Amino acid sequence: MLKIITVKELQQKIGKISSSIGEAGYIVTNRGKAKIIMLPYFDGCENMIEDFIEDCEMYMNRENLEKKYKASMKSGPSDLVI
Repeated sequence: MLKIITVKELQQKIGKISSSIGEAGYIVTNRGKAKIIMLPYFDGCENMIEDFIEDCEMYMNRENLEKKYKASMKSGPSDLVI
């Protein structure tokens, strides 16, 4: 389960938070807006983290990606033969 804390709480209680990160993740907020997520680390989670970051990048760039792929669809089938 994720816990929501402020940046100030993170700064004040970093030791306690780091020791309990295996039990729960944290969403860190600044002025009411989520800014950081802190999750437990375990061997083998690198692929999941890379996938998450890739999903975030695609989500943040979704407008540009949609424009790019709409233009690609309008251009029709490619003449590339393999």
